[in-house]
Amino acid sequence: MRPDLSPRILAILLAALVALTPLSIDTYLVSMPAMAIYFGTTVGMVEMTVGAFFIGYAMGQIVGGPLSDHYGRRRVGGPGVVIFLLATILIIFAPNIESVIFGRVLQAFGGGFITVIAPSVVRDRFAGKEAAKMFALIGMVMMMAPLVAPAVGAILVKFSDWRMIFGFLAVYSLFGLGIIFLCLPERQKALTAKLNMAKAWDGYRRVLIHRRAVGYMLAQTFSSSVMFLFLTGSAFAYINYLGVSTDVFPLLFGANIVTMMAINRLNRLLLNIFSPHQLIGAGLTLQLLASVLLWGGQVVDLAFIDPKNIFMVVPMVMLAIGAAGLTMPNSLACFLEDFVDNSGSATALLSTSQFVVGAILSVILGLLHSDNILPMTSMMLLSSIAAVLSYRLLAGRD
Repeated sequence: MRPDLSPRILAILLAALVALTPLSIDTYLVSMPAMAIYFGTTVGMVEMTVGAFFIGYAMGQIVGGPLSDHYGRRRVGGPGVVIFLLATILIIFAPNIESVIFGRVLQAFGGGFITVIAPSVVRDRFAGKEAAKMFALIGMVMMMAPLVAPAVGAILVKFSDWRMIFGFLAVYSLFGLGIIFLCLPERQKALTAKLNMAKAWDGYRRVLIHRRAVGYMLAQTFSSSVMFLFLTGSAFAYINYLGVSTDVFPLLFGANIVTMMAINRLNRLLLNIFSPHQLIGAGLTLQLLASVLLWGGQVVDLAFIDPKNIFMVVPMVMLAIGAAGLTMPNSLACFLEDFVDNSGSATALLSTSQFVVGAILSVILGLLHSDNILPMTSMMLLSSIAAVLSYRLLAGRD
């Protein structure tokens, strides 16, 4: 028998479970140069492990979503952790960088299984504002992962080498396995004996023909792309363009996460007054305003936004990224509102959309790279505009 957990404890456990993915991305970034030396390759080849992770992560969610709707959350999350663990061990003992890249695809594939079950567990038990509050609390706890992950990686590398980071991830995955089998509630609906693949793909079709759901999905996808684009160009923007030292860079990066956490906390209070749909609009408007100011400082003479003044640029970035504290939990709650029996499939489609579009736009940003941050701010603005249009034109409510 599993304990009857309070919503707060359940949210913390789900966040800790899903945090395995951001930890897998952010903890080892600091060790990339050391990995290049270890394998006798270039940093560029090591950077390919990030793209490989995104590919495997998208595949894992697309496959894991319908499987979790059919077989149940634990029966998909458990194997996902096992796949992650075995892939992590493969990476630790990898003889070359190609093996690491392959291991990262497998690792992310299992991570996709893990990620897709958490929102589905919330949807199984909560709806409307209660679901939005749960997602907000999960997001609040999850934001701690990218905040502390770089520091964790730096500490582990200081006392050992890059393999210790993946050893840490292996141990953490065992913790996740314990959460799934000891604490995670299962859906109430009885499981059928045989998986119908036509029915599984029909779950995706049902999402894609739902106009309002597609509106929420595209709004969240393009809003998240603003963050992906900043992540891609952040090192150049802060270190090369604005002249920030490598010691200060993590602090500025963490300021975005702190802002997101603060807005996320405010979101829980605002849900007592406004609907999740209204708060999505507020978050997208805030993000658009910040993006306009960032872009405007590059192309016109704005006295209050000097593109070379860090004290003017950084606050705008913090608002553009921090707006996710409003958009993410409320978009997820509204998006899943009409999908009771296929919330796993719907969640997989939403998350995959974010990663695929974000990856494509990040590649385009790399191709447009110049000696200033205009390409980054321009693409952030275009993504923000696309998010607002998707929300207004497709997700509008009667």
